[in-house]
Order: sequence, then structure tokens, then C-alpha cells
Amino acid sequence: MKRRDFIQTTCKCALLCASPVLLSTLQSCEDVEADSSSTDIIPPIDTPSDTTSTGGNDSGGNTTPFYAIDLSSTDYQSLQTVGNSIATPSNTADPSGLILYRSSDTTVRAFSRYCTHAGGSVGSFVNGTARCSSHGAQFDTSGNVVGGPARSALKEYLTSLDGTLLKVFYAES
Repeated sequence: MKRRDFIQTTCKCALLCASPVLLSTLQSCEDVEADSSSTDIIPPIDTPSDTTSTGGNDSGGNTTPFYAIDLSSTDYQSLQTVGNSIATPSNTADPSGLILYRSSDTTVRAFSRYCTHAGGSVGSFVNGTARCSSHGAQFDTSGNVVGGPARSALKEYLTSLDGTLLKVFYAES
């Protein structure tokens, strides 16, 4: 075998072997647009201290499923202070978990922890910014992108706060 033929054959083999790795690496960094209408939700695992109920209703008598959280429980007590934030594990409302942020005395905002860049897990807000540990995307307390590779905002859920009972409303899959 001639040297030129050997090099060509070796390069072709190397390219064929490296192609799957290269493609998977490029795919893992692609931007994943948030789709609030998605119905492909993995069944969640609830924590024992939280409850899920159906019963939020509007003036038309329709019921909306909600995930209820008692903010007086030890896991959530920090949310009684305006400006504090926590990240929850997977639950009925969102299989990626929630980022809860106390924005005022009467409001707690809830965002999905699912990063809109590549699906990594976003942490709680620290100094007004939540960060994805996978590729460094950053989001402000309104869920909007403020840095990193993500291009779309975090999914936000409607919430209702009655005393220490927080209800996070979600669409059933």
C-alpha cells in the first residue's frame, strides 16, 4: 500500500469514527426554544411536604390544577422574606422543578428550572440572577435572559398567595 493511499484510508476511518461524537457535541449546545404548549412532560416525583390539588377556579366555574406549597414549612420559610428565592426539585407542576422568588409581600413568582438553552437545571436567584450550571445562561427575576447562550426567557407559572399557602397553576398534560 502506498503512503498516500494509507493516509487517505486512515483519514476516512478517523472521520467516520469521530462523526457521532462531533454531532452529539454540537447538538448538546443547540438553543432549545421554550414551548409553553408542550405536552411531552415526564411524570414528576413529589416531595412529601407538598400537596397537589385541583380546585383553583375562576368566575366561569372552570377548575385549574395547581401545585400547593405551604410557605410556613421549614423548607420554604425563607420565602417569607421579600427578595429571597429557592429552587425546588421535580414536582407535579414542572418535572424540572421550580424557581420560586418572593417579589413582594403579596407575590411569589414561579419559573421552570428548565434552561431554554440546552435543558440544563437553573438554580435559584442570587443577587437578582439565576444561573444554569450547564453552560452559564443567566436570567433575571422576571425570567428574561441577561447573559450566556440562552435566547428565550424561562417559562413562568401563574401563582396565587393566600397567607402562607402558595398555589402554582399549571396545565395538565
